[in-house]
This record gives sequence, structure tokens and C-alpha cells, in this order.
Amino acid sequence: MKVSSAKLICINKVFILAVAITAFAGISKSYGQSVIGKWKQLTGKTFMTPEAVKNSHGHLQDVMDMTKIDAIDEFKSDHTLIQTVTSGSVKSNTSGTWTMSGRTVTISVQGHPAMTGVVSDTDNILTYTVEMPKAEHMQVFKREWTYSRI
Repeated sequence: MKVSSAKLICINKVFILAVAITAFAGISKSYGQSVIGKWKQLTGKTFMTPEAVKNSHGHLQDVMDMTKIDAIDEFKSDHTLIQTVTSGSVKSNTSGTWTMSGRTVTISVQGHPAMTGVVSDTDNILTYTVEMPKAEHMQVFKREWTYSRI
């Protein structure tokens, strides 16, 4: 039984299309597909300048833990954000907005500079990093907060 050349061309095209779809499906992995949901702060760190550490006479370290607070960031599907911070018996809510590009999320909260974070490959950890503006008497050059999806 002989296959016509038109059928053979059609079969080849279908095969090539199937291979291409399969190949591109593997390439199109999307990191940080969504931050929508609630995230709880795990840690906060302050990074000190070498000069500050040197001049502190042992009171400061290169990296210092921030005071632990109960903080929740809730990312909503309409690109709004609610930050809830509980310190002792005082609970405060702040609202803002968020955008995301790849694994990078940027949040804007009124009264604060925009902050950028990166969602981990596993989509379960969000790390915000803020580079502090340079100043003459600067002691802190960076702050970093780590959140976990809840």
C-alpha cells in the first residue's frame, strides 16, 4: 500500500507541530506565577555598613536580625495589597498596590518608597530587599524581609 505524497506531507506537518508544541511547553515554565494570597513574615534583617560595624566597638554586626513582628501581606487579584502588622496588642492595616513581572513583585504603599521582592523558584518564599539611600552618617545600607506563603 503506497501513501500519497499529500498524505505524507500532512502527516509530517502534524508530527512537526506536535514536537514544537511539546518543546515549547517545556520552555514556557513561568516562575512566580502568582503572589495572590497571604504571606507571613518569617524574618527581617538589617545589613550594616563596614564603617558602622568598625566604629560601633562591638555593638553592631554586619548582619543583624530585626525585631520580630507579626506581619501579613495579602495580595489580592485586583492588584491591591493589604499589610497587617500586629505589635503587642496593636494591630494596623495599610493598603497599597502591587505589580509582578516574572518572579519580581513590586509593592507600593502610601507614605513608603516602592519595594521590590523576588518569589523563590518554589513559589513559597518571597524576599523583599530595600537598598537604603546613601547618606553621610549612614549605618544601614540594606534591609531584607523574608515571607512564606500561608
